[in-house]
Amino acid sequence: MPSVIIPKALDPGATIAFISPSARLNDQYPAVISRATAVLKGRGYNVREFYNKDTGIQSSITNRISELRAAFVDPEVSAIICTIGGPAFTELLPGLIADTDLHSIIRANPKIVVGYSDITGLHWFLHALTGLRTFYGPGVIPELGASEAVDDESLPLAFCIKHLFRAIADRQPIGDVPRSPTYAHKHPSWFLDPASIHKTELVPTPGWIWLRPGKAQGRLFGGCLSVMARLSGVRPIVPDWRGRIVFFETATGEKFGTGNPIDRVKAGIADLIAQGVFEEAAGLVVGRPFGYDSTKQREKYISVIKGLLCDGPLSKREFPILFNVDVGHTTPMVTLPFDALAILDSEKDQFAIQESGVI
Repeated sequence: MPSVIIPKALDPGATIAFISPSARLNDQYPAVISRATAVLKGRGYNVREFYNKDTGIQSSITNRISELRAAFVDPEVSAIICTIGGPAFTELLPGLIADTDLHSIIRANPKIVVGYSDITGLHWFLHALTGLRTFYGPGVIPELGASEAVDDESLPLAFCIKHLFRAIADRQPIGDVPRSPTYAHKHPSWFLDPASIHKTELVPTPGWIWLRPGKAQGRLFGGCLSVMARLSGVRPIVPDWRGRIVFFETATGEKFGTGNPIDRVKAGIADLIAQGVFEEAAGLVVGRPFGYDSTKQREKYISVIKGLLCDGPLSKREFPILFNVDVGHTTPMVTLPFDALAILDSEKDQFAIQESGVI
């Protein structure tokens, strides 16, 4: 793997690029993208959208790779935020892996890259083949374009923005990972009606749950569970899991408003176990799963983790497991820097990042 490259902190007045390397929903949600643009411009940043209309599958692959390249080549762009996840990022991987010229361009022009869900594939590619540190955090369409007041700290958008910029614009160690007192247990209304500006319904957050106690230190790595399982077959980008604090979170279900089915959660964790991810892991952080909101539903999810990771052969590993963190497909969410040194300590009820995400 190339030597680690830590991107420069986002300075006031910098330019942020929006790219769509998986789902292509820019034309479907222009009002949401406009709101996200206004939020960032309100903080003093410039915004550029890199997006060309697709005319077919191969056109889309070509467009997405060229948009990614253009954002890295552009000397005015300091950060890249992906609009949304989706199902299709792996279509780009053969071209991206083979493009050694692009790898050199990225190493010569390191930039902040933010996204989650299917963007796990982009994070793994950049880490393995360029050494660039990237950030598992909010997207443009689901989070930054929310139809709510950015300065109201009781609302998810303010939480997302605050902790995004804590990770990408602050040169001080990030420190304790924050906890939101409330979260949205439903999708925002504008997913079905892009013109809707109804506020998202919030409920109290159940809080962190230590599924296995302990203390650990290691470098963060992970992503969306189902995507991680798929990427294990793309050998050039699979990370070395030894000594890692692994994090994973689960996607939403195929039916609108539902969580990832528990059988798929079980299969995803089993896939990671079979791949040896937890053989020498230092710890595990699990994001709050969308759609598992009642005590009974959470217990069902927890029982799968315990049954696979706390019982059986892996019970001897005894690494700490923290569940219900504001990571991934949950609103609001924190931003985690890949490959940053972190600690877990159940006795102190602490999950903290000991480094700055940027330089």
